[in-house]
Amino acid sequence: MHVLRFSPPIVVAAIAGCSVVQATPISGPSPGPQSSAAQITFNTPIPWYNFDVPHGYTYCQASYPSASTYTAVPNAELELVQLVVRHGDRTPNAIIPHEDTTWTCDGVDEDTYLHIANPSAKNTTGSFKQVIEIPKWNGKFGFENQFYKGSCESGELTDKGKFQHFQLGSQLRSIYVDKLNFLPKKLYDSDIIHFRSTYVWRTKNSGESLIGNLYPGRSIESNVAIPLHTYPQSIETMHENPAACPKIKTNLAQMTASAQYQNFLKDQAPLMKRLQDIMGMHTSDYTTTWYVILDVLITRKCHGFKYPCNSSGQCATEDDVEQVIRNANFELAFKYRDSSISPEYTRLGLGSFLGTLKEQMQSFVAGNTGKLKLSLSTRPTTPRLPLSSVP
Repeated sequence: MHVLRFSPPIVVAAIAGCSVVQATPISGPSPGPQSSAAQITFNTPIPWYNFDVPHGYTYCQASYPSASTYTAVPNAELELVQLVVRHGDRTPNAIIPHEDTTWTCDGVDEDTYLHIANPSAKNTTGSFKQVIEIPKWNGKFGFENQFYKGSCESGELTDKGKFQHFQLGSQLRSIYVDKLNFLPKKLYDSDIIHFRSTYVWRTKNSGESLIGNLYPGRSIESNVAIPLHTYPQSIETMHENPAACPKIKTNLAQMTASAQYQNFLKDQAPLMKRLQDIMGMHTSDYTTTWYVILDVLITRKCHGFKYPCNSSGQCATEDDVEQVIRNANFELAFKYRDSSISPEYTRLGLGSFLGTLKEQMQSFVAGNTGKLKLSLSTRPTTPRLPLSSVP
């Protein structure tokens, strides 16, 4: 969001350049012939969603903002930017039996060091570099045969994901530094940036990568160290937190038990069972959501990896993946927008985070945020979606 000062003076908040995929419910099954068993249409009157996807958009790589197409608001001076971004490309969270993919996350190193917290402190411990070690399975020790190969943790930002945010940082620099002269060319004072992330590794690394190219070659002197603000996991507000707010879990259970959602699950059950058989994911935890199956398949799709196969030679196909994406889109749209419970579910899951953005904006207008010019929040994928559904 942008806070703008107009001439004559007036302060408003405006949504900053983010393209949202619009979903319009239409009645009846998907039109056109069905070419495979994966393309299952609904047999019950459940809306089929036609997602109006912007030209050139793909889940794996959204377009970047560009200085060439950015238009400043006439007769207005930019005062504050609130930027909320998703983490970059990541490895799967779900680990399936007999993993045979290789994921690499060591192309961009993260060095850390400790020092006494005072302005004159220097590097007192020397730097450290974390290395994810997945040794070759020797059949005797450890559990390496139950994980994928490479140099990544599950759900970790990949090298591709880091470079996505490097590029995003570069594009934002071209707009806010080079074109608008809103941010300084060199960062001598960390107070102009407020950086918040979840405690999750991939969201922190995404923000670090973005700022790393928003201000490339930045000084690492202690007075220019950018504070990374995180909440303890138990009170996190940047994603749904049913542990802190049990009503969220109640809402989700009610939506999942609704006739419309149960009919949706029933209609798509043959595909879900076939993919679970292929992946070896036989657990009741995955029978009410498509997210886990999507997680396994979409991460492979984005890297051009082969899809899972079982011991009988049955493999997930591209048609399967496209249908899983459609099912996941239906599930998310139903939960966050189209269920009668969606407004409360969205409010409980997102309200606290939006409240902090609102308070920050109000505090800025009141002159209580000092030198702040850019507020960056990096968060997971799914909780970002309700942000687009809030009227």
